[in-house]
Amino acid sequence: MSGVARVEGVAPAGFDRWTTLGADLVSVLAVAGMLTGAMVVVVDVLLRWLAGSAVVALNEVMSQVFAVAIAATLPAGAARRVDLRVDLLGFSIGPRLNGWLTLAGSMLLALLFGVLAWRIWGLGLRFHAQGRETLILLWPVAPTYFLVAIAMAGAAIVHFANAVRDGAALRRTAADRGTGLAGAAVVAATLLLLAVAIGWALVDVGSMSGFAAGYPGTFVTLALLLLWLCVMAQLPLAPVTGFIGLLGTTLLVGSRSAGNVFATDAMEFLTNPQVATLPLFLMMGSFAAAAGVSDDIYRLAYSVLGRVRGGLAYATVAGCAGFGSVSGSSVATAATFGRIALPQMIGRGYAPGFATGTVAAGGTLGALVPPSGSLILFALLTEQSIATLFVAAMLPALLAILLYFAAIAVVVRMRPQAAPLMEAAPEPVLPALIAAFPVIVLFAAIIGGLYGGVFTVTESAAFGAAGAFVLALVRGKLNRRRFLSVMSETSATTAMIYALIFGALIFSFFVNLGQAPDLVARWIGDLRAAPILILLAFVLFYLLLGAVMDSFAVMVITVPVVTPIVLGLGYDIHFWGVLMLVIVELGLVTPPFGINLFVIKSLYPDVPLRTVMSGVAPFIVADLVKIALLIAFPAIALWLPSTMR
Repeated sequence: MSGVARVEGVAPAGFDRWTTLGADLVSVLAVAGMLTGAMVVVVDVLLRWLAGSAVVALNEVMSQVFAVAIAATLPAGAARRVDLRVDLLGFSIGPRLNGWLTLAGSMLLALLFGVLAWRIWGLGLRFHAQGRETLILLWPVAPTYFLVAIAMAGAAIVHFANAVRDGAALRRTAADRGTGLAGAAVVAATLLLLAVAIGWALVDVGSMSGFAAGYPGTFVTLALLLLWLCVMAQLPLAPVTGFIGLLGTTLLVGSRSAGNVFATDAMEFLTNPQVATLPLFLMMGSFAAAAGVSDDIYRLAYSVLGRVRGGLAYATVAGCAGFGSVSGSSVATAATFGRIALPQMIGRGYAPGFATGTVAAGGTLGALVPPSGSLILFALLTEQSIATLFVAAMLPALLAILLYFAAIAVVVRMRPQAAPLMEAAPEPVLPALIAAFPVIVLFAAIIGGLYGGVFTVTESAAFGAAGAFVLALVRGKLNRRRFLSVMSETSATTAMIYALIFGALIFSFFVNLGQAPDLVARWIGDLRAAPILILLAFVLFYLLLGAVMDSFAVMVITVPVVTPIVLGLGYDIHFWGVLMLVIVELGLVTPPFGINLFVIKSLYPDVPLRTVMSGVAPFIVADLVKIALLIAFPAIALWLPSTMR
């Protein structure tokens, strides 16, 4: 199972407190700046509609502002120790060995951001000397580079402080007595491969570079093996991908070129007009949750569907889909409806397995129903249109809802005891519809505007963030504490995701430079297997990965290698993006490691885990049917994008 890892250590209280407060203050100001930027974008769109005019070069301004604002969240992410790790061997690694791995992770993160800060500062100096300016406003670009470099240097300093804290904690940790064979073997293999690589580079770096240039396929294969070992050893994913990509690129083209590629790719990404989309949609989800829209959506769903047998289960699935349209997260959706729907379902006599399985499966709709954080990440990694991917996911999301409804219908017919014979009459539809109307309008504006070409994906994200903020404000749900909580939550998640992307950028460059996708494609071609068989093999591969890793981790590790191969088989990239997400999200409810299963278990400790796992089985069957239909009829994902303006 993987997820956001927070690692606590020990440090001088004063230093730790001031570091955290300073980083939090900067990040809150940065996210507040993003919200202000969203408001400006909304005003610009309204001016365009109503007066036929617009703010001059707003995209140019926003790209610079958001680049600095996103970078400014990185120190807060470091202070809060939010990073993505794959926790597969935690049960078999003792506290002292885990302490060493935590220390190594902190050092790697400090080095990653230190290298980025150094090289981006160097680019800023070069552009300052050249007098480089923006195209329309003719603003100098060097200050943006300097501010981003300062923010990344701040993140490096905080990570180094974390390493000092980890070292202090390690000295007080007793010797391990419970490290299992699996954990020790993975860590030993990782350290051995690292030692061989470092030793070879120190003794004869020229020979190592010659090997990399002469046998790029073998070299990249060894690098991928090292990547998987590091991931299995619970090292943070961002610095692992970043350093393997950076060192591999260095051996292929030299240190100066590799550093320039790393810094240039990071800055081009930060100044990409689409880069504002993810933090704004994250903000929208946080403000929507603060406004209490999940309760409104659930009430509306139950008022419509509650009159049939199993109505609460139908309402839960529909509510999860509705909340997913503003949250974009599977785990957040499962956790939210675990608190809202489970007490009502179990309280009204629903079988615990059926109730928990419904919520766990319904949670997966959070990442499939647009706007989806996972689809945004896929679009950014593959340089595709976020709007097109959102529209491509619409019919598959509707198909998922209908198949979950079918699974519920089968369960309540075959096992009448799973749902009560008589349920309390739901409230009238009209009051529930009025309460949920703002959310419906917000979702319709975002997706309808994208589909109709009314505004760009960045403008839709700005409308979403601004609309959710106004809704929470009007409802009186946004006091100072909750506002700061939204700002903090947005900054922490933004910092984690963009650190992942920085590592993925240089790793993807290295993989393509080493021609790994071409080599794998040629090997697959030699098999002379039908493309559909290769696609099915990838489906199985992603089903296994999705069962033990979350979608962000899976995409960062595999997209650079697998996506070019799938495209070479003749499949459309938007179809593949949606299909991959559907497969990986199935992993969230696949025993024994499905994350949503453990989320539900944590909310209801009295329900045995095996009961949760058995309850989700009908929905897993529905998901497999959905995958089969998508593969058999790719038009399910491709028809709507083909009709976009």
